[in-house]
Amino acid sequence: VGHSLGGYLAARFAVRNNNSNRNGSGANISKLILASPVGFQPPPPPGQRLPFSNLPPAMRLLDALWSANFTPQQIIRLMGDKRGKRMVERALRGRIPHLSSSDVELLAEYFYHITVAPPSGEYAMNSLLEPAVASEGGAGVYARESLGGGIMTEMLSQNGESCIKSVKVLFGDRDWMSFNQSAAVKEMEEIQSKMGIDANVHVLSGAGHHLYLDNADAFVRHVLD
Repeated sequence: VGHSLGGYLAARFAVRNNNSNRNGSGANISKLILASPVGFQPPPPPGQRLPFSNLPPAMRLLDALWSANFTPQQIIRLMGDKRGKRMVERALRGRIPHLSSSDVELLAEYFYHITVAPPSGEYAMNSLLEPAVASEGGAGVYARESLGGGIMTEMLSQNGESCIKSVKVLFGDRDWMSFNQSAAVKEMEEIQSKMGIDANVHVLSGAGHHLYLDNADAFVRHVLD
């Protein structure tokens, strides 16, 4: 199970190691669950992107910070202990409004401390992802090497018979992650048709990007199914 960037990394790892004949035991990945993964929506081609000069000042600043590998975690570190914790708590209340005050405080304490810890994997974001503003569709964050547009199907088919038995992609119906449902469904249908893998896309009602919290019951059902 992988969520967001973790979903992208889990998919790339599983596809790269997709070889059912490696140990002679057949399928060795029973189920790959990608929860609101980045990378399923291919980035807009250059001709469909707004040029840098046409971007709003805030977007130009974001683009410059991203290119300089300046991460959101660094902002929290610069804010210090009290202001940093308040910022994390405010963000959690805005993103997951249905949580109780006590749950928000516990999560804020946890997220704050892992955010201000010595940086490591956060620097991979710039290498793996890129922000872009499409002329139609608005701003989004995309994988530099997408999984969508038939790419995942092509990568899975390179090694012949797949070692992956099942692929399940989950998004929320209020998800901010760039996601084209019809294209993702088509991708899963191609994987199922060409590779014989049980591959499906599901949209969880009443859920945003953190669908495991917004609709925990449905999320757990899909994981255990």
